[in-house]
Amino acid sequence: MKIGFIGLGIMGSRMAANLLKGGHKLKVYNRTLSKAEALVEKGAKLSHSAKEAADNVLSNVQELIVPYLEKIKKTKLDDQQRAILSIIESNLNEIISPFARKMSLKYLNLTPTEIQVANLIRNGSDSKVIAELLNLSPQTIYNHRKNIRKKFGLRNRKTILRSHLLSVY
Repeated sequence: MKIGFIGLGIMGSRMAANLLKGGHKLKVYNRTLSKAEALVEKGAKLSHSAKEAADNVLSNVQELIVPYLEKIKKTKLDDQQRAILSIIESNLNEIISPFARKMSLKYLNLTPTEIQVANLIRNGSDSKVIAELLNLSPQTIYNHRKNIRKKFGLRNRKTILRSHLLSVY
């Protein structure tokens, strides 16, 4: 597995050194290049930007996860399993997308379940489907939707929640 490591202060440099000792391929980045030199001498590759080091995440997902998701898609799945697989794919894409940070900042004041519900709404699932996927009652989903609207300042406004979630991200 390729690992990108950003920030080589006291703790970061020690963690990166341990990853190298463990045999991992490592790309390192630090604003002060001299802090990366010792690790480069031990076998790490130098990244010239934080983005270059972070690109390893995309590479790892594409090489280590996507092939298995494709294999699972080719098996016989029922509707709920297919829906869950679709959600996993969608969430992986969110993690590796450049908008992931923006999204997580908007979601800071939501509970973990509200984040799940918001993602499912954003992906086009209706309340009944969300209730089945999360093993919750439709009334509970209604309450989560109401709380999400309140936290996004959409109460008493004729804004469609899904449209708002899509426009924000």
